[in-house]
Amino acid sequence: MKTISLAVLVSFLVVSGWALASQSGEQKERPSKMQEMMKHGKDGEHMDSMMRMMKMMDQCSEMMESHQDHSERAKESHNK
Repeated sequence: MKTISLAVLVSFLVVSGWALASQSGEQKERPSKMQEMMKHGKDGEHMDSMMRMMKMMDQCSEMMESHQDHSERAKESHNK
């Protein structure tokens, strides 16, 4: 029984390792979005896209702060 379970465990580990190795190979072949952006396009396009991303990040942080403030006010009014 021990030898069967050991054989199953070893085969599972080998298959898992093979799957992880093939995934990492695929990831190395495909460039990331940021790498693609840097390779293609003009400098002005890069700056424009970076500014849009920064603006979106600012909007997200403002929304999160607004939500936290709203939650705190609701909690205070609920406690009164």
